[in-house]
Amino acid sequence: MNTTESAQALFEADELPFPPMPAALAAALKPQAAGWFATRAVASSPYDIDHFLAEVEARPGPEDYALVGFDGHGSNSWAAHFYLVADGIALFIQLPWGGAYVDPVPARAEIAALFDWAEALQSRLRAAQAAGRIPQGLRLQVAASRFGRAGWRWLDAAKEAAATPWNPSAGMKAALLKELDDVIAGRKLLNA
Repeated sequence: MNTTESAQALFEADELPFPPMPAALAAALKPQAAGWFATRAVASSPYDIDHFLAEVEARPGPEDYALVGFDGHGSNSWAAHFYLVADGIALFIQLPWGGAYVDPVPARAEIAALFDWAEALQSRLRAAQAAGRIPQGLRLQVAASRFGRAGWRWLDAAKEAAATPWNPSAGMKAALLKELDDVIAGRKLLNA
């Protein structure tokens, strides 16, 4: 069993879908610690989502990478993680999973629904890029977490990321898909 299959088996064992990511990144996943995989060495546990968000702020054009798996501490601070930094996107999903007080049925449904949305988001972003609607240096940053920051924004590699305000997480899934539909159709122009 190769490492991609091992990472997929980790999710399958918990009856969860595997996070949607480019095949090249899925093939590059390597075990980092018990329960999680990444395409590169990382200096922090996935549970510390703020570390990964800050990394994108400090280096708006970091190398592409993916991180998937389960991490946490204590009896109830556990989460499923899917972090994807690729051309035009920095997506960070962290949802409760595996804690002593987490009901697996609704948690599984929430994770599956968010992974479906993440796949739709990536598809629309690729369509917008193919149509030449995403300016060079612009990256969509999305954080979907119950333990840390949640929201979204467009980051421009030429501007100070910390000064770019976050859009709220309320209604984020529908708002982002609509925004990308508008970008693809030319009803909304993004500026770098």
